[in-house]
Amino acid sequence: EYSFTALPAGSYSVMTVVSAISYTPTFHDGIKIGAGQTADLNIQLQEGVALNTLGDGREYIVTRAANAKRNAPTTPTPRLADGKPDFAGYWTAGGPGDSGVPEFQDWALAVSRKRVADAVKDAPSAGCLPNGIVWNFGSGQKLVHTPTVLVMLNEGQPTRQIYLDGRRHPADPDPTWLGHSIGRWEGETLVVDSVGFNDKPWLDLFGHPQTEKLHLTERFHRADLGHMDVELTVDDPGSLKKPWVMKRSYLLNPDDDILEYICTENEKDAQHVLAK
Repeated sequence: EYSFTALPAGSYSVMTVVSAISYTPTFHDGIKIGAGQTADLNIQLQEGVALNTLGDGREYIVTRAANAKRNAPTTPTPRLADGKPDFAGYWTAGGPGDSGVPEFQDWALAVSRKRVADAVKDAPSAGCLPNGIVWNFGSGQKLVHTPTVLVMLNEGQPTRQIYLDGRRHPADPDPTWLGHSIGRWEGETLVVDSVGFNDKPWLDLFGHPQTEKLHLTERFHRADLGHMDVELTVDDPGSLKKPWVMKRSYLLNPDDDILEYICTENEKDAQHVLAK
């Protein structure tokens, strides 16, 4: 139950999004509020694509995060041979986070509504294609770190390389799913700059589109052996009205590791996903 007070008289649109437990977004247009009047809006949430299946339900997510938090070590931050923080390890999201408040352009909102109405059947992952960096922000991943490259391994995603050897972005990058990433150090923080994206991934589960103008900035900071904070700035003037900033806290899980994931192996989902 939520209440909004002192709204100016007029017509409003309301969208509800409960993403953590995969409910389908709802859209309500033309809600009219007169001067001094009160309007009630009753919303019935519907389960989304997860359908509370094993591994997607709230209980599984909360339990896994709790286990990681309990096991995350707090000894000093490990170092590479050059003295910089070493981000190597298997990391899972846990602890506080901030998803920010994205402000999408009207055309991007219209695309999202259409995709949600179609039961997100055209999501890239439904066809065993990558989700993209923004969609996957906060998911578990394994990092392999050397002084010249940081490699990210994520189940179901292509391997991502962040170059730390001083190179620049290509003058004319060939647009790809994960773009081209280079990193630099600001004290103890690794700042990663990524460009050269194609427009095929979605920015989130709700089908908001990205464009080839997408520019990502990530800031990685490892406070100690078991804790890492990451800030992601999504700057896509083709889809967003202004940059969108998100923050996640990650926990090192020494008892877990990346697993083999072959999307098309024994796949039985696509036949059951139908548009309305």
